[in-house]
Amino acid sequence: MPDWIVVDRARLRPHARRIVAGLVLLALVAVALVSVRNAGHDAGLAEGRRLLLEGDFAGAAARFQALAGSSRVGRQARAGLAVARAAGDDSGEAAAPVVADARAALADAGVPLRPLLDGAMRTRRYGAATALGRLAADGGDPSGFAYQAAASIERARDEEARAVIDAHPEAFRDAGFGAEVATVLAMMAAAPATVVRDDAGRVLGSVDTGGRFEPASGVRREWVPPLALRALRPETTSGARLTIDLALTRMAAESLAGRRGSIVLIDPTTGAVRVALSDPATFAEGGTPAFEQQREPASIQKLVTTSATLRAGLDPDAEIARMTCAGSQRYGTGTLWCAYPGGKLAGLGHALAISCNIAFANLGTRIGRAAVVDELRRFGFDGDVPGSGHVLQPQGDERQLADLSVGLYATEITPAHAARMAAVFAADGNMPGVFLVAAEDGAMGMSPRPLVPPSPRRVMEAAWIPIMRAAMAGVIGPGGTAEGVAPPSFPVAMKTGTAATPGLGYHVNYIGIGPLPDPSLAFCLRVTHQPSSAAVNVSAREALGDLLTRLGEGRTAR
Repeated sequence: MPDWIVVDRARLRPHARRIVAGLVLLALVAVALVSVRNAGHDAGLAEGRRLLLEGDFAGAAARFQALAGSSRVGRQARAGLAVARAAGDDSGEAAAPVVADARAALADAGVPLRPLLDGAMRTRRYGAATALGRLAADGGDPSGFAYQAAASIERARDEEARAVIDAHPEAFRDAGFGAEVATVLAMMAAAPATVVRDDAGRVLGSVDTGGRFEPASGVRREWVPPLALRALRPETTSGARLTIDLALTRMAAESLAGRRGSIVLIDPTTGAVRVALSDPATFAEGGTPAFEQQREPASIQKLVTTSATLRAGLDPDAEIARMTCAGSQRYGTGTLWCAYPGGKLAGLGHALAISCNIAFANLGTRIGRAAVVDELRRFGFDGDVPGSGHVLQPQGDERQLADLSVGLYATEITPAHAARMAAVFAADGNMPGVFLVAAEDGAMGMSPRPLVPPSPRRVMEAAWIPIMRAAMAGVIGPGGTAEGVAPPSFPVAMKTGTAATPGLGYHVNYIGIGPLPDPSLAFCLRVTHQPSSAAVNVSAREALGDLLTRLGEGRTAR
């Protein structure tokens, strides 16, 4: 070592330590900065993916664009950018972005395409659906071809859709979305058609320009109410969703099991018709029998008479508890009969359970004709809602008033109106309107635009509903006219009514709500063309019991 260099070893050691510590600190700062940057890039990538799934394609594209040059997430960001641009491209001739390896790009993007494809179809951005479909197909997902064809159908480019199917038949063979696309295209092959679906989007059939309905495979013509199809034309809408529930309709048809009659199920809150079917012979008579076949209400009208009694300020339970049913009673110039002498009546529940005519004829004559007729009209008789029943004889003598009070001769009702009448007792005393078309839609049934349902109308005071439900419960109890018909899995409150029409035999109307305590369905089961009162009630009890059991099983399965 040169002699001019003097090393103070004692002073050098502390200085070296300071230098090393500084270098270590700088290294730690650098590592921290890199970590912060990486965390920011990771967060930005996650934010871009979130925006993409939420449908903010411009925001997602901007986020991915800012990260495209990142050494850490650049590859994933560029893949996300390709997807975002495809999802946001709703140009008339959208094409998939140029991606060297679509399969790898989709994996890097880290976002499933199916929700984006469904979202594009749902919001009617068919250009974006086409672009995303091509990207999905390039990435190895054959459903991408199905979405391309579906978007072409919605844009009225049927030949374009057929070309996709012909080029990639494997994507349209098996059950699933591809098969449904092929089915819809086949429906529209001969001529323009409106594709009709149930409330869950299941295909029911199609309506052509002349208003003719062609049911889909596995769907019976009588399951779809013609009334619902009258306004559907291809020139105004390519698709429509009905309120009908195909699964419930099939269940109801199996319960009707060859009997003559109709079944109507409605949502008691909205009035949406879930089922409105008739047997094939009744349906063949024309129209929509569930909304057009008028028959005597019979004893279900006793619920209206009870409501009128409450409105008059009387207690029907106390009034009836003072009565005795001898099996018949004279009113004016005629005699009204009961099915049998009921003896001393215990009150409203007892009278409804055994369906005593005398009890409710007495209530009607007590409150007067005007009160009974007014209540009938409050309950929708002579109304302008589709399927409304009518008061045929608002005037008459005392005997006619007795008949009017128990639903004989003076009034008529359809199954649809009877179901609406039952709905009044479901919640707070409102009677819903009724509607059969739930939404306008595209041909593929992926973009429903709900229609506004009709407004309900107040019929009874909410405070009266518990009284009525408690009284109706006796109908399925011991000695009731529908004893044992409801299974524990689907408890109901209901009323039965039996009458006869000259030349057409006996019929019944069984109406009610269930499952209790929070009913989601109001129902009317009508059985017709039976030779006797006993026969028609046996048949109706079997049919309703089967239907309620099926409904209960479905409820348990959920």
